[in-house]
Amino acid sequence: MSAGAALAQAEIPLSLYVHLPWCARKCPYCDFNSHAVRGPIAETEYVDALIRDLDFELRDTECREIGSIFFGGGTPSLFSGNGIGRILDAAAKRLRFAPEIEITLEANPGTADAANFTGYRSAGVNRMSIGVQSFDDAQLKALGRIHGRDEALRAFELARAAGFDNLNLDLMFALPAQSTDAALADLRQALALGPEHLSWYHLTLEPNTEFAARPPQLPDADAAADMHDAGCELLSASGFTHYETSAFARAGRSSRHNLNYWGFGDYLGIGAGAHG
Repeated sequence: MSAGAALAQAEIPLSLYVHLPWCARKCPYCDFNSHAVRGPIAETEYVDALIRDLDFELRDTECREIGSIFFGGGTPSLFSGNGIGRILDAAAKRLRFAPEIEITLEANPGTADAANFTGYRSAGVNRMSIGVQSFDDAQLKALGRIHGRDEALRAFELARAAGFDNLNLDLMFALPAQSTDAALADLRQALALGPEHLSWYHLTLEPNTEFAARPPQLPDADAAADMHDAGCELLSASGFTHYETSAFARAGRSSRHNLNYWGFGDYLGIGAGAHG
């Protein structure tokens, strides 16, 4: 690569996606590359493999600054703080981190653990995305989630106590037999917690999932559109900017990792289901 080409490439944002594929249980709507755990996770061996994968991906990145890292799944919160720390330490030795790098980890409320959350923060994770999906226990059961409302609230509290001041909550709407009022009740509960970011997205039936084989009774398109519009109005009135299809953020809290994808930036992908 010529010096001019290297300089031009260096000006394009670069992100890193790390895929941790295990879940406590596979959700019936999920079509991601994720797998229910069967016994202890081979954390040490998998982290070793991730580091080898990263070494393979390092071509032409020597002059690049990395602006964001995202640990997705699966359920990354099944991993220990030490395991996440090993990955970040290896990445920091191989890549040039931006001074204000954003490092996000997805967490399932059903796996929330105070020691692990503190370990993630100590390792350098500075943004957490908590997969709440709903605060309605009946809906959570219908969605096959391993947590209930109380666990969702506790996970948020644990994340704050661990020092996270940049939190996202994932919520879904157009759930089985859901009304607009019920969808808005989920949003109001989320807003009452005071997150910096909300991902609010439509439940869809994806091929090769349990829900595709045995579809639940979902709201029709008009009802779902009403939920979407009412939710967008509520989020806007609450100070959130709708900056991409299903992402809403307070001022200055848009996800840099999301924006890099949407802005056609470059990204590295390591792990079982990652691409870059």
